[in-house]
Amino acid sequence: MNILSKLLAVRSLDRQFYRWDEASLHKHQLERISRILKYARNNSPYYRRVLSGQDKLSLSAVTKIDKKEMMEHFNEINTAGLHKDELMDFQIRQEKEGTLNLYRGKFSVGISSGTSGNKGLTVLSPNERDMYSCLLWARNGIPQTVKDKRVLFALRTNNPAFMEVQSFGIKIVYVDYTHPTQNIINIINEQKLNIIAGPPSLLSMIARHFSSIKHRIETVISYAEVLNEDTQGELEKIFGVPMVQIYQGSEGFIGSTCRNGKLHLNEDVIFVELEDAGDTVGKAKNVVVTDLYRTTQPIIRYSLNDILEISAKRCQCGSSFRAIERIQGRADDIFYVRGPGSETRYLFPDYVQKSIIHASDAIIEYQAIQHSIESIEIRLVLKEGADRAAIETAVLNNLRSWAQKAGGELGDVYFTDALPERNPVSKKLIRVIRAF
Repeated sequence: MNILSKLLAVRSLDRQFYRWDEASLHKHQLERISRILKYARNNSPYYRRVLSGQDKLSLSAVTKIDKKEMMEHFNEINTAGLHKDELMDFQIRQEKEGTLNLYRGKFSVGISSGTSGNKGLTVLSPNERDMYSCLLWARNGIPQTVKDKRVLFALRTNNPAFMEVQSFGIKIVYVDYTHPTQNIINIINEQKLNIIAGPPSLLSMIARHFSSIKHRIETVISYAEVLNEDTQGELEKIFGVPMVQIYQGSEGFIGSTCRNGKLHLNEDVIFVELEDAGDTVGKAKNVVVTDLYRTTQPIIRYSLNDILEISAKRCQCGSSFRAIERIQGRADDIFYVRGPGSETRYLFPDYVQKSIIHASDAIIEYQAIQHSIESIEIRLVLKEGADRAAIETAVLNNLRSWAQKAGGELGDVYFTDALPERNPVSKKLIRVIRAF
């Protein structure tokens, strides 16, 4: 795709986001679902078997799939005759050598380590990389007033798909987000980077060194980890600019920020099904996605393992794409609490986080780990001179209140001053963890 074609695609994606009504979006989704199912049936041995005997293809006839099943059947699912082990070896070699080559000179390959140790593969063809770069350019959330875009792009590992946006004239400097914070500050200053993009935990560390940054930061972009409202407010106050969120994964570019600062589902490229998550307090839902364009590695009825709350109101930006109220976290990290009799009730990650961060402004760092249904560890790092006993009591009372709202009762809760630990596989900082 040449630069003119990309610019036209970007303009079209922007128009779709803001100008399509619900009828236009629904029609588009039905057409794309039909096309992706036909392509998968004709070119994927796995989906040829799943969809065999169907005269009229239906998405509901496709069994849901998760990362584990995707990897088990990868050789049959993909439509390019690719083999999982060869791709894994290729990408591991790339990471060790620090190179950014394409597999067979054509396919970009990414390994998603996840948080549970289950590795996942992402394979994109040249057309799919072009689509991704256009989508990222059209919906990166960076205000149009920012003309000279120089981006710090913090990732654990790099991938050619992420670098395609350089063709639009953006300067991107990749940095491993596990590097010392001072090194990252030095890069920001030396390269005069005016846009900082990274996980909230990294953005918070950079914010603590904000006085060392020698020029104006014009945009801050969050991704990869859950951004809660309190952290967002604190970062916006320090950097002096509104926060932008990008919600993406190996399953696709799922959500992006509109001009009013609200996170939306990219419903013209991703079809999203919401399923009951057992939230007795709020409206959290499990997410199942179908990518409407990817054909090399079809993503059809893929269970994300993410928990979302979708806004009941249409966003004032005018988009008919549904707005995300909040990303709760991973379904694997819902706390279990004792309900009536032998029943188990669920305490969702967002409620655990609120219990902690609303207890005191003196909390610098925190992490909650449920080791068993009877044992919860709360790690708190506090400002010097803070009243630890009072803060721990406030956290405990908040947790008990949320557990009661969920119809359950907490087990033993104990506090430590240990530092939060990043996931040893994904290197992400997960604030709420169920460890069993």
